[in-house]
Formats: sequence, C-alpha cells, structure tokens
Amino acid sequence: MADKKVIEEKLSELFDIVPETEGLIASDLKGEVIIGQTITDMDHSAIAKTCLALIKDSSNVGKNIGKGAFKTATIDLESGYAVIVKSDAIILIALAGLDGKASLSLLKRNLISISKI
Repeated sequence: MADKKVIEEKLSELFDIVPETEGLIASDLKGEVIIGQTITDMDHSAIAKTCLALIKDSSNVGKNIGKGAFKTATIDLESGYAVIVKSDAIILIALAGLDGKASLSLLKRNLISISKI
C-alpha cells in the first residue's frame, strides 16, 4: 500500500479536479481510516466500516451469481452520491452532493487510478 502522505496528496488533488466533491476517505481493508477529508463534520470511521460491510455483502452477491468479487460501486442517495472503489490494499470513498452527478465517472476513474498506487 502507498504511504499515507501519497494517498493524502492524491485525494487533495482530486478535490481540486472535481470541485463538487464533498468528501474523500481512504481506509485499509479492515475499515481503519488512513485519511479522511470532508467539507462537513462526518464520522469517517463509521462511513468506512459501513462501506466495508457493503463491499463484503456485494462480494457475496457476486460470488453467488458467479460474477466475482466487488470492484466499484456508485450509490444514488436522496441527497447525493457515494462512489466506492476497492483494491487489494485499500478502500477509497468519494462523497458528492446532487450537483456532483455529472462528475461521478470522473470521481470513479480517479479513485481507481489512486487505488493502483
């Protein structure tokens, strides 16, 4: 896994690339937050652990239907979006408001790139 400083720099750059981003969180595969940056006060640990549970459940669905493990997800919520990317070492989570809909693919693409560091 890349060190915390490199991940922090890349996530900071992503905030600049996609101004509609409301939060970026990186955690290890146990749900322990490596770095979290959100524009409002949020429980980064709770978000990471909830996304980890979602990843595990989604991987079970993939296994049961013969399609493999979780890779990425974009979740539509009442007031915005969450984009989740899992690699062999980390989980990356991006949060956006409703105004971020047009930027979801850009967020996902950048998270995938960061996850490969």
